[in-house]
Amino acid sequence: MAHLYKKVKNGRDYYYIRETQRVYGKPTTINQVYLGTADKVQELLKQEKSRGFSPKEFGSIFVINELNQAVDLPGIVDDILPPKKRTKGPTLGELLFYAAMNRAIAPTSKRQLASWYESTDIQRVRPLRLESLNSQNFWNYWDRISEEDLERMALVFFRQVHSLLPPHKEHLVVEATDIYSPTPQPSRMLLEGGLPRVGLAIVSERFSGVPLFYQAYPGGLPETGFYQFYLDSLLARLNQVGVKAQDFTLIFSQGIESEKVLQRVDNQDNLHFIASYALDFAPELAKIPLKEFRPLPCRINERRIISGEEDHRVLYHETRGVYLNRPRRVIVTFDPKIFQKKYQDLRTRVHKLRKELITLQKQVQHGDRPGLDAPAIEAHLAQVCRRLNLSPNIFSWAINQENGRSNLTFQLEQDQLGKSVHQFGKTILITDREDWDAPEICRTFMERCIIDASDPQAGSSTHVTLMPLYHWTDSKVQVHMFVCVAALTYLALLNQRLLDAGLPFSPREAILELRGLATAIFLTGIDGKLKRSLNSVTDTQSAILKAMGYQVEEGKVVPL
Repeated sequence: MAHLYKKVKNGRDYYYIRETQRVYGKPTTINQVYLGTADKVQELLKQEKSRGFSPKEFGSIFVINELNQAVDLPGIVDDILPPKKRTKGPTLGELLFYAAMNRAIAPTSKRQLASWYESTDIQRVRPLRLESLNSQNFWNYWDRISEEDLERMALVFFRQVHSLLPPHKEHLVVEATDIYSPTPQPSRMLLEGGLPRVGLAIVSERFSGVPLFYQAYPGGLPETGFYQFYLDSLLARLNQVGVKAQDFTLIFSQGIESEKVLQRVDNQDNLHFIASYALDFAPELAKIPLKEFRPLPCRINERRIISGEEDHRVLYHETRGVYLNRPRRVIVTFDPKIFQKKYQDLRTRVHKLRKELITLQKQVQHGDRPGLDAPAIEAHLAQVCRRLNLSPNIFSWAINQENGRSNLTFQLEQDQLGKSVHQFGKTILITDREDWDAPEICRTFMERCIIDASDPQAGSSTHVTLMPLYHWTDSKVQVHMFVCVAALTYLALLNQRLLDAGLPFSPREAILELRGLATAIFLTGIDGKLKRSLNSVTDTQSAILKAMGYQVEEGKVVPL
């Protein structure tokens, strides 16, 4: 409830808008907005009549909370580790869910969590005392979770998630990657040397993309290392979740380096793979003209058509060839947006190298640097090219004698430049799947859960959800990974609703849109009462809410 509240300071009246609500059974002030002195209040109220006071993010937290209703992460956790009798404030399960909700929407550190929630209308969705969301409280609670407890939580959580999916033959996708951490004190799970990192593997249902289980493992392994050493343990735990898989498709975003892993996939009927390679793996594929490519039926292209970018649709071309020791299906994709981005980046780097050559040219002509001969120039340019990630052969150069003076001449090698440009935006997919059509293979790879290779402007759900990783003890890293995978699961469940409704948005795009759906305090009615209600709703926000089974009426979200 919102109302005007007066404070008297030094004999003058000052007014605030104060919102109160029962939290844990007690009346609590949940929000207070300063208005000013009495002579400013009425004028200010009129000015803010259309926009309202104290806008707070609402749509995103409402949707994630609704998705949790069928899963009930807090209930699962509290059944395994019940609250202590004298516990005040949120339970362990609720703290895990508050952290997961934040990770699904706008990840922050635990120190910033209370401030972020203060900017949202969480009190309307899940009332709590924000001071309980402090980092020390999280550490105290998380220390209660043993490795065995966490395993039980994950099993029950994913059993519940699995029960929400429609019954069908389960074709599962398995993928693994390293998550890099900026923490200065790596744990046993985080390897030193460069950026510390932890490995994460997720097995998800192919059609919906919903995670069915996950495994965290020590980082720093080659991508195929997970499939060689940890795949069996992950698949075994799926049986405990109740998943009966028809087959598994292993995703390799950096190709297949291990002969043992490749042999196992080829020899095991229920294992398949999709492996991604850069064009230098098979340069002959770069010569296929774009006129032989066609638009890929996928959500990325649907979004680009809607936004008027039909000329930037992702294209694909299917062929066959002997790769990875036997004949394979090969699909080459081309993304014009990635091409443009890489081309502009190349132009910038070539321009920097040209400026360096011009500087050297002047120094040679004027004799400013003694000993600047051909070997010294070659060594210097090699160092610059390494820094700019350019081939030393992209420019040809020579030192000539003109009128008794040395002169450096150089020229951009268009053939060398063309070889690089010809590969931009293209990716090779090699697979042993003979039962899927080419668009299906591309979609499975591009719309996968962990390493989102889709529209670069849409943003990767995983990198947004799992980073930053500011934890350095094994137990906290493990709990953090569970929280993040739970957040990814909510996003995948949202994705399923969007697909069922025929909406072309990715879950990350939907969340960003819903973040703009806010509540605010308005002056309503003749009696001038204050009331918090929703701001105006866009058509896109309405469509997403409808996919969730809700609509907006009189400033409130109500079931359809």
